[in-house]
Amino acid sequence: MKISRFLLYLWYVVLMYCALPLAAQEDCGSKLVEAQNLYKQGLIEEIPQLLKPCIESGFTRSQRNAAYKLLVLAYLFDGDQYNAENTMIEFLKKNPEYEVMPGDPVEFVSLFETFRTLSVFSFGLKLGPNISNPRIIEPFDQGDINHSTSRNSSGAGFQAGLSVNRYIAEHVFLNLGLNFVHNSYKFVEEQTLILSGQEPVISTFTLKESLNRYEIPVSVGYEFELPDFNTFVRTGLSISNIFRVTAKPETDVILAQQNFTERRRNLLLSAHVGAGIKYKIPRGYLVMDIRYHYGLNNIVEPAFRYKDSERGYEDDKFSLYNMTFSFGYYFSFYQPKKR
Repeated sequence: MKISRFLLYLWYVVLMYCALPLAAQEDCGSKLVEAQNLYKQGLIEEIPQLLKPCIESGFTRSQRNAAYKLLVLAYLFDGDQYNAENTMIEFLKKNPEYEVMPGDPVEFVSLFETFRTLSVFSFGLKLGPNISNPRIIEPFDQGDINHSTSRNSSGAGFQAGLSVNRYIAEHVFLNLGLNFVHNSYKFVEEQTLILSGQEPVISTFTLKESLNRYEIPVSVGYEFELPDFNTFVRTGLSISNIFRVTAKPETDVILAQQNFTERRRNLLLSAHVGAGIKYKIPRGYLVMDIRYHYGLNNIVEPAFRYKDSERGYEDDKFSLYNMTFSFGYYFSFYQPKKR
């Protein structure tokens, strides 16, 4: 018997818990209708005290937005610019990505457009593949230049990292990143040996190199607004710390992978240009980004250039070309304020 009473009491509490918010919403809904009628009659003095108790709790989302708009209009009608602007800031904090609706009153829209509504900054994660190729600054060759050739081959890699985006003017943004980058590429040296009375012999030496680095890119970009998404272009510089380089010689004889870190300088400077697409989603956006990087400095340590001279190979003085494709997600942070 006691258990039945307890269950009955518990059921009563649950019903009351569910019914109270519904009753409060109905009460606040009627107050919103009353406030709208008062505004139409020009009786605006009672509107703030009628709506404010329901702003924090009691309204549905659409009712709350309508109440904020009505409060702004009431303050503007009364000549109270200070409270109208403060109410607009509260409204934008609740609706940081609000876009003007066709039915919004002209006075509300005019005040809305005096506020900065773009995100203060965005924080993103990016990942994607890259293609690299050495940029030969100065070739070095042990053999007879008339009987030797060299060429380079592109290799596939990847990059992953963090990125921060900030608008510094309308449509103009500054981007700062921190990436881990893996690059790979090949060097091929061919020498034609001509011996008296014998057929020419071609000797080939191929070196596949992999390079790991941490990169800090900085760029400035400009956005173009389109109906469903935005496009952008960018240009900038990056500085990289090369921390590990390995090489795999590919010859007739099977050779082990070698550590080439000491043969490469630890600093790589690059300039880059790029373009991309941004697709807006709630509180952020998805981005696809393409960049072309042009290595500016030589990354070969001269003291180690001739370390493989017994194999007929010397390091060319080179930097890197690099094409990156990145896909990412950015989360936006907002701080509405007067322009």
